[in-house]
Amino acid sequence: MLGKLLKQDFRATARIILPVYAAVPVLGLFTNLITRLCENQNGFLIRAIGALVSFVFSLSLIAAVVTTVVLMILRFYRNLMTDEGYLMFTLPVSTTELIFSKLIVSIVWFLGTFAVDALSMLLSGMLGGYEDFVRFRFAFTFNVPYNIPITQAQAGWLAAGVVVLVVLCGLALCLMTYAAMAIGQSFKKNKGLMSVVFFFVLWIGTRMLLTLIFGLLFGLGAQPLPAMTAMPLLKSMYILLGCGCAGALAFCAGFFFLTHGMLRKHLNLQ
Repeated sequence: MLGKLLKQDFRATARIILPVYAAVPVLGLFTNLITRLCENQNGFLIRAIGALVSFVFSLSLIAAVVTTVVLMILRFYRNLMTDEGYLMFTLPVSTTELIFSKLIVSIVWFLGTFAVDALSMLLSGMLGGYEDFVRFRFAFTFNVPYNIPITQAQAGWLAAGVVVLVVLCGLALCLMTYAAMAIGQSFKKNKGLMSVVFFFVLWIGTRMLLTLIFGLLFGLGAQPLPAMTAMPLLKSMYILLGCGCAGALAFCAGFFFLTHGMLRKHLNLQ
């Protein structure tokens, strides 16, 4: 039965997300072409067109991520929290299967979005190779030097870690939203408002817990990342990735059990 649920969820989401996946790489190629045509030109209009195309391409990268997250959340809400929920909860499937169906679809589309954005950046010429992509990602996230010496093998492992971390963070965000909606639907009145309120409650609680954990870690005399030499810096990035993945996985588990418990015992669709 899980297979049938997955088939329906993929069919319902693919019609929206696949056109986005097709458009972003094409826009990346177009951006590369326009940039090459404009790089030797000094006219203000030409430079403005090049800057505008690059800006639109950057927005498309963000739009692909936002579309994926919003679509996964809306699919969960419409399928389980509205009138469709009356039908879904009468099917011969468990609550776990209903949640896992949404999560598996989310994992596939998160990976697809990450791959499409990475491919689009490479096609646009913004990054020379996947080593440069890894450098850019860590320079932006952890404020480490962009020109750190890094081999292809090291870049590959770091890229794999980044993919896992991004997917787990996306799942944690989805599960946190699922939990907030499940809690909000347990109320008889103002269900939408209560869902929003509990989303921010869970969000703030998560931020406070992360701040406390990282405060304790970096309060033990740890050396700032940019001040380290190349090898300790790479080791530090491996450690940060591992800790980040473990923390995101812990949040995923917590929000999953919270969502599961609310859907089984406290859901109110009236």
